[in-house]
Amino acid sequence: MLSYEPDTQVNIHPPTVFFSALLIGFIIRAFAGGWLPLPRLFAEGVGGLMMIAALGMVITSISAFAEAGETLLPATSSQQLFTNGVYRRSRNPIYLAMVLFGVGFGVATLNLWIILLSILAGVIFNFLVIPQEEQYLARRFGADYDDYRREVRRWL
Repeated sequence: MLSYEPDTQVNIHPPTVFFSALLIGFIIRAFAGGWLPLPRLFAEGVGGLMMIAALGMVITSISAFAEAGETLLPATSSQQLFTNGVYRRSRNPIYLAMVLFGVGFGVATLNLWIILLSILAGVIFNFLVIPQEEQYLARRFGADYDDYRREVRRWL
C-alpha cells in the first residue's frame, strides 16, 4: 500500500470554506434578514463587475497551473514557482478571486451576510492557509521564493 505524505500541512480546504460562506450567508439572511440598502440596479452592476473580475482572475490562475501540468491541490509538490501573469500582482490570486467573487455576489444579491462571511473566509485563508503554503514554498524554492515574496504582495 502506498502512503502519501503531503508536502504542506494545509488542513483546510479553501473551496469548501468559500462555498460554505456563500451557503451559510444565504441561509442566515433567509431566517434573520440582512439586506443591503442599495438600489438593486447599482448593486447588480457593481457586484457583477466584481464577479467578472474574480472569474477572470481565477481562470487565468488555473490556466497557468494547467499549462505547467501542475495540480491545484494544496498538499501536493510544486514543480515551479508561478511569478507571471496575475501572479505578478498577487501571490494568492485564487484566494483573492474567491473573496472578490463572494463579496461581489453578496453585493449583487444585496446580502450582507455573504459579504461578511466572504471576508471571514479571506481572514481564514490569510491566517490559517497561506502561512503554511508560504512555509512550504520557502523550503521548496528558497531564495527564488524570498525574492518573489519581497516583490509581490500576498493579496494585492
